[in-house]
Amino acid sequence: MVPIFATSTQTNLLIYVGGGGFVLLGAFYFGRIVTFFFPNNPLIKKGKKENEELTPKQKEFVEFLEKASNQSKENNDA
Repeated sequence: MVPIFATSTQTNLLIYVGGGGFVLLGAFYFGRIVTFFFPNNPLIKKGKKENEELTPKQKEFVEFLEKASNQSKENNDA
């Protein structure tokens, strides 16, 4: 390796950022593989179940959106 490249600040930054990107990419794919091979894992099931249920605030927001949608339909029809 050329010595000027080995001590360059830009090269060090490139190695750190690039290496960090590969670590994040590896962690993502590792999680996908674990989910694929263990779909019945209680932790995964629990997360999916929690996402299906709406919180009271979310229900209130959905009702608000439905009312707004109905009002805009009525205004368009009139």
